[in-house]
Amino acid sequence: MKKLLSLLLVLSVFITLGWSQKLVILHTNDIHSKITGFGPELAYTPLTTNDDKTVGGFARLATIIKQEKKKNADKLLVLDAGDFLMGTIFQALEPQTGFELDLMKKIGIDYTTLGNHEFDFGTNVLGDIINSAVKNGPIPQIVASSLKFSPLPGDDKLEKLYNDGVIKPYVVLKKNGLKIGIFGLLGYNAVEDIKFAAPLQFEDMVKVARKYVKFLRNKEHVDIIILLSHSGFYPDGKGGYYGEDLDLARKVKDIDIIISGHTHIAAPQYIKVGKTIIVQTGCYLHNVGRMELEYKDGKVNVLNYKLIHIDDKIMGDSNVCKIVNAQKKLIDKEILSPLGLEYSTPIGETSFDVKRGDQIKHVPGAMGNFVGDADKYYVDKYAGGCDVVVSAEGVIREDFLTGPITPADAYRVMPLGFGIKQKDYTGYPLMRVYITGHELKQLMELALFSNKPGTDKYLYFSGVKVYYNPKGGFLNKVKKIVLSNGDVVDMSRRSKKLYSLVTNSYIMSFIGSVKKMSYGLIKIVPKDKQGNRITDLMNRSIDFDPNKPGVQEGKEWLALISYIKSFKDTNGDGLPDIPQKYAKFNNNFIPLSK
Repeated sequence: MKKLLSLLLVLSVFITLGWSQKLVILHTNDIHSKITGFGPELAYTPLTTNDDKTVGGFARLATIIKQEKKKNADKLLVLDAGDFLMGTIFQALEPQTGFELDLMKKIGIDYTTLGNHEFDFGTNVLGDIINSAVKNGPIPQIVASSLKFSPLPGDDKLEKLYNDGVIKPYVVLKKNGLKIGIFGLLGYNAVEDIKFAAPLQFEDMVKVARKYVKFLRNKEHVDIIILLSHSGFYPDGKGGYYGEDLDLARKVKDIDIIISGHTHIAAPQYIKVGKTIIVQTGCYLHNVGRMELEYKDGKVNVLNYKLIHIDDKIMGDSNVCKIVNAQKKLIDKEILSPLGLEYSTPIGETSFDVKRGDQIKHVPGAMGNFVGDADKYYVDKYAGGCDVVVSAEGVIREDFLTGPITPADAYRVMPLGFGIKQKDYTGYPLMRVYITGHELKQLMELALFSNKPGTDKYLYFSGVKVYYNPKGGFLNKVKKIVLSNGDVVDMSRRSKKLYSLVTNSYIMSFIGSVKKMSYGLIKIVPKDKQGNRITDLMNRSIDFDPNKPGVQEGKEWLALISYIKSFKDTNGDGLPDIPQKYAKFNNNFIPLSK
């Protein structure tokens, strides 16, 4: 009896003092297939330290996770907030190999969710990617809570993976005595960015969050609720933040932790909204977040939080390097060698950074000029030419950084999309339509009205100079358009003269919707060379080799390579040099008065 009383007394004191447990979370987001780091491919040296300026890379991340597991294996969770795919040439073999998910598990990532870019190849192809990964062995548990499957064909492969538990709406696990519930969501903007998910749909993120928070708290009785959220937030310019994840935390107040992604924002400190802790690491494995938590008296407290910069001070894991190098050889065999290219053989170089637009500073970038000029050069040389090229900030994914440029570097600039006429996964094909001079004027008016520098929808034009009056009326500013050959575009409504316009298939899908997007104010009717209206815009792939059967589609990363090879070797080292004019943005819109 005395022993029992003593035990009860100790237990009473323990309860009075408060029971507490520790948890350590490592988290990533928006990896975007950056398996070999961010920076010039040839500069990346993961097996030596302090000799390059690249950041990220799976080999270095593997080392960080391995070291953390040695210290905190019993209380460590490694989480990812989606968009692990789409950004480098590694993705092109994913439907066949499932390489990236397999490698994510090998380096120690436990749970991930689906971002918008996981759907870039379509829902069933995403199913192929995951199925291929599962055949290789274990993968991170995919947690996706807002998927709404259709009875129509097109999402069956993903639905089967859901029914088989490879994808789950939530998970409940125990770690260091804590019961933890995890669910995953796509935000509103992320869903808007998905173009090829149909017939799959996505449920409202707030309604889904309320549903699973209530279920996990009241039915599963978890101690901690973690959301893997591909929604994001932005800095407000005043030292704070705004965005979907903060709004969600205000509307659904019982989420303990939001591991955020999608907006590529590196927040050096955690954000607190009510009781909810919100974190995000940026993108491309520049950083991994490390959060040390204490659960005490029913509350989650942050003991320590930091972003660990993944740079060349970290020695990479040698086994991961071997796995990655083997995949590079497969890429050479399947993709690059047939084109006369090699993953690690330079095609040119630059003595300065060619930068894409800056979404924080809201300025356009010279890479937009470079991509447009490359597309025009490529089409002019190999496919009959064109008058105007349109490209957009959102599909330009990386810079050319100072140093040698390889085919893999070129691919990283324009990596998104898949073939239309050719069933491949190496980028959006270039397409060509014809419009009148008046329609071209309207397109330029729309750009003047709606172009917001540094945003994904910002449009770049090549092959033209547009002269406009800033004081002109609404949709009446453009006064003259001059083509690169010196011809002045006939902008009159009566003129039936046609001008060729080239862009990639993603942007082309919007051309026919300009009237709807402009609320009927602007109407552009894409036509063929004879002036006949085109009803199927996705049937306009340019054939870059009519001598071969079928349509040999041209991809923008190949246009970049072709353009780079056309430059002169100015320093005598045997590599073409990017001209100095691409050191800064060149605006094709020229004001006539101020």
